Amino acid sequence: MSNWLPDLAAHGGPKYRAIADAIEADIASGGLAPGFRMPTHRDLAWRLKVTVGTVARAYVEAERRGLLSGEVGRGTFVTDPARQAEAALPEYLAVAWRPQPDTVNLAVNRPGGDQGAWAVGPVLERIGRRPDLPQLLSYNLDPVGMRHRQAGAQWLKREKVEVVPELVSVTAGSQQAIVAALATLTRAGDMVAAEELTYPGFKSAAALLGRPVVPVAMDELGLIPDEVDKAFAKGARLLYTTATVQNPTTATLSAERRRAIAQLARAHDAFVLEDGVHRFLDPDGPDALQVFAPERVIYLTTLSKSVSPGLRAAFAAVPAAWKGRFDAAIGALSLALPVPLIEAACILIDEGQAIVAADRQRAEAMVRLDLAAQILGDELRPTGAAFNLWLPLVLPWTSNSFVAEAARHGVNLAPTESFAIGRPHRDGVRVSVTAPPDHATLERGLRILAGLLAAGPGHAMPTV
Repeated sequence: MSNWLPDLAAHGGPKYRAIADAIEADIASGGLAPGFRMPTHRDLAWRLKVTVGTVARAYVEAERRGLLSGEVGRGTFVTDPARQAEAALPEYLAVAWRPQPDTVNLAVNRPGGDQGAWAVGPVLERIGRRPDLPQLLSYNLDPVGMRHRQAGAQWLKREKVEVVPELVSVTAGSQQAIVAALATLTRAGDMVAAEELTYPGFKSAAALLGRPVVPVAMDELGLIPDEVDKAFAKGARLLYTTATVQNPTTATLSAERRRAIAQLARAHDAFVLEDGVHRFLDPDGPDALQVFAPERVIYLTTLSKSVSPGLRAAFAAVPAAWKGRFDAAIGALSLALPVPLIEAACILIDEGQAIVAADRQRAEAMVRLDLAAQILGDELRPTGAAFNLWLPLVLPWTSNSFVAEAARHGVNLAPTESFAIGRPHRDGVRVSVTAPPDHATLERGLRILAGLLAAGPGHAMPTV
């Protein structure tokens, strides 16, 4: 039996909130260590002279804040932030890609349709018939030539990032580039920052390299510059951001905020890692952060969402002072790059199929968002194209309970904890509208979610 007993006299407000506040305070002071098993609802209720329902509600509130996590059959435990960050990507992938018969997958952030096979397939066939195929398939310690960097510069220019080919690095996808950027711009133990809800792959990369991540508060417009200032002032050496169509909230930073954040990076001698993974969805949006402080920003772009996830090719615009170190990090991570795939990506850019694919993906995303707005409400629709929408939740719903209830009714959603750093200011779930194979499957999943929202937690609803 756990012997933790909080002093509620030090915390005002409703009893359930006072218990949650006490949990938060004891974690901050070290009184509750990561992995500590909390008392059962009944035991704590008896010792505090409150109802079991009050303790249950307090634990739900603490879970919403990211302080506790419940494990079926084992109990409720104090969360371990380091383990959470390290496991963010594996846990997301385990849920998002777990095959479930008759389940609607709204968890995966991927292109709709045939995953770009119409464009990639013919180009790979051509490469397969080339006389230099053995050389492309062999070990090559310097596989990236000027034409590859030129193709990367051409694609970056479409995203309003003007850079000479000599400052373009080619990587095997943006995840590799994220790890390389962290290794280049920071040292083990350095603090880094990101949106309070962010890409799980960044959290896992930072944990792998021993870079603690601090959350930066957001509003409906994205990162708040004053909060970025606070993070830099605390010692964060780098800010990671998806400034355009943010993952998972879909917010896009204004030009004014981008300019302010760039100035803050200069003022604090810090850096920005700008992930342009969704830039193709808003090609006419504000200039990249890189434009405002090119010496402080590494900008990443990839074809994984615009063309095909299997086309493991990404391009990074790297400041001249850090280019050699960044390329060395790429070499240490992979020795050699997947040259046939990079060659295919460059052909698709040079010949225009990549542009057509990106335009198609943007149009398809708009159609699917229209369908989602009809079913879930127009107020949830992002202002432009996006692969997902953000569904805000208010008590008694929590992201944990909603994801679990959706799964029980046959809809797979990504766990919000995968995106969260610490305690986000708002709760919700990401609904990936491009994940289902067709519109009919998407509609079925959306109607199930609408039914859950209408019924509320704990109310009976027919399962599928």
